[in-house]
Amino acid sequence: MREAIVTWSEWWLVRGLRQQDAEACRELIRRHHRAVYGYLRHMGADEATAEDLTQETFTRAWQAVERLRAAGSLRAWLLRIARNEFLQLVRRARPAAHGPIALPETADPGPGGHEVVAIHERDSLLRRAVRSLDVEQREVIALHYFEDLSLREISAVLEIPAGTVKSRLHRALERLRELLGQEARDDAGCETIERRRAGA
Repeated sequence: MREAIVTWSEWWLVRGLRQQDAEACRELIRRHHRAVYGYLRHMGADEATAEDLTQETFTRAWQAVERLRAAGSLRAWLLRIARNEFLQLVRRARPAAHGPIALPETADPGPGGHEVVAIHERDSLLRRAVRSLDVEQREVIALHYFEDLSLREISAVLEIPAGTVKSRLHRALERLRELLGQEARDDAGCETIERRRAGA
């Protein structure tokens, strides 16, 4: 499947990549490293693994740039490559694994008052709940709420119909409500996701 490039800026970027332009490669990484790395962290990779997979994602993208055509999302294309790299890692690790790849706990917030501690505790609770989801549910939460992709963009990343994305997202949110217990029944846990998405 050939993926499309949405913006004029991205068209010129991909043109440079196809010409093996080193500056275009650096620009690709500058624009999208954070999104790729963040997605992998939300999927459950630790810092070192996420960085390794991010580098592998850009290497694969460099090698596969000829498959891009003239109208779609570079970020969605990169996240699809990152997803494939992550799932390959999970499949390799599965015989020795005892559950999902662990997300590290939120770092000690240090001094700053009870409000800061409460925010970190709430985020830690949410991260543990997301970590407990199966891969299909975890990835739609990561892509929609943490990476802010539309249902259509997620459909392109996962190569499934938008309706399937919507139903997975609904099931994932219901499961989060169960995992978050009383906070979820009051919608506090899901509101935390919504606040992250809104940048609050």
